[in-house]
Amino acid sequence: MKGLLDTLAQYRGTDKCSTIHNYCEKYQKYLPFNRYNNINLLEIGVLDGKSLLTWKDWFYQANIVGIDINPDCKQYENKDCRISVEIGSQVDENFLDKVAKEYGPFDMILDDGSHINEHVIYTFNKLFPFVKSQGVYIIEDCHTSYYDDYGGGRYKQGTMIEYFKGIVDEVNFFGEWLDGFDN
Repeated sequence: MKGLLDTLAQYRGTDKCSTIHNYCEKYQKYLPFNRYNNINLLEIGVLDGKSLLTWKDWFYQANIVGIDINPDCKQYENKDCRISVEIGSQVDENFLDKVAKEYGPFDMILDDGSHINEHVIYTFNKLFPFVKSQGVYIIEDCHTSYYDDYGGGRYKQGTMIEYFKGIVDEVNFFGEWLDGFDN
């Protein structure tokens, strides 16, 4: 039986729904937020704006910020509906700093941007400090870690999978993620 979040995702036509990636079923089950919480959400990768609308429908009081490199995505901004869209690259340090300082800290950051391994890692390192305690940082489409077109490969150093495996090692060996860790 599909959940309400998936129903909303299908209604809005986002690829996060169960007919494509099936992320919303998992989000409804595992996200630590109540639909009525006033959360601050950043989504990297706006595309056609359908995901932003899904989050607006799901989280009644959320402040939703989308970022995308495509200037056409600005059309999906609707401040009356709590949706802001900023145009810039997920690998532009100044842009990320501006967004984080203007809109952060965030309860949830969702990276559905370029899926390029180098970009995902860069963005994570720049934005993770802006995730609130008890917040979540989600990276979609991690399977691109194995695709050559995205800088991936099985067991290839520098992919997001190998990078995050390294963080797991750091946390479990040292009891924390040490500053300066670089895969």
